[in-house]
Amino acid sequence: MRQTIKATNITHTNAIDEYLHKKMAELERILEPNEKSSIARLDVGKTSKHHKEGKEVFYAEITFHVKNKDFRAVAKSGDLYSAIDEMKDMVVREVTRHHAHLRADKKKGGRPWASRPTLLI
Repeated sequence: MRQTIKATNITHTNAIDEYLHKKMAELERILEPNEKSSIARLDVGKTSKHHKEGKEVFYAEITFHVKNKDFRAVAKSGDLYSAIDEMKDMVVREVTRHHAHLRADKKKGGRPWASRPTLLI
């Protein structure tokens, strides 16, 4: 999966890139081979320039699209690396929940999500 990394209100360093690539390797491991997304958008940074201290100064966000489903996770923390860890945990949890939901539907004999009709109200 190709990754686009954006740093907001912080300097974009190689250490941040390496840490993000290491954490996103787990996400790529749980995705099924036919679910590989073409691009993942990662955004890390500070919420504002004037906050020096506080509980939620740094944030990490990921957005990617896989087989008719968009995944998005946002985490805020006092430390950039802990925000990245929380974001990774959130998106991994969301993807595994989605996989469990698809397996349950398939086991019950339901139609796949892609072939279900949309409701127009």
